[in-house]
Amino acid sequence: MTPYFSKIKDNRIFQFCVVNIIILNAVLIGATTYNLDPLFLEIINYLDYGITVFFVVEILIRFIGEQKKSDFFKSGWNIFDTIIVAISLVPIPNNSSFLVLRLLRVFRVLRLISVIPELKQIIEAILQSIRRVFFVSLLLFIILYIYATMGAILFSEDDSSRWGDLGISLITLFQVLTLSSWETVMLPLQEIYWWSWIYFFSFIIICAITILNLVIAILVDVVIQKKL
Repeated sequence: MTPYFSKIKDNRIFQFCVVNIIILNAVLIGATTYNLDPLFLEIINYLDYGITVFFVVEILIRFIGEQKKSDFFKSGWNIFDTIIVAISLVPIPNNSSFLVLRLLRVFRVLRLISVIPELKQIIEAILQSIRRVFFVSLLLFIILYIYATMGAILFSEDDSSRWGDLGISLITLFQVLTLSSWETVMLPLQEIYWWSWIYFFSFIIICAITILNLVIAILVDVVIQKKL
């Protein structure tokens, strides 16, 4: 029986069906956020039950198809899929008090990561690069802290809503870091202090360009190493 189920779980048609069912599940979850006719909602509920049954059968096929059953739980991705499917089995009454359980159903969409090898490589690369990214993030925080302190000292009297204290300055600089309407932060100060552009330009170059590109370089390096 094990070789038979092993062939099924490795079959490309079976894997293709799993991907499509997960996509269908994502579409149905999104559809429930709209004001639909009760009949359509009832149909979606029945389809959701069917998808849950399919996921359970799929997990069982993969488990039975494993040559050594203990190896199934040695894979983090198998454990991840099993937890997601187990959550789906929890009955959810139509009651606001069970909102958290209903929200957990959304995480079934994450199963796309475990069934698409390219996505798995990206996630694994991110996990492997956490240590290096942590030190880059620490460096980024140090730079943010220095600039936020400078901003609070230099500009608090002129624009207290953005630079009133260290905490507010950190939030303001985070907006500048994302390059989201950062010019609206700089221009009012530019009218008061001609040299304020140096403060903002140097911050953007150091953080938004250099540091963030360094993080991307780390991730790309890990991905290339995994492929080699």
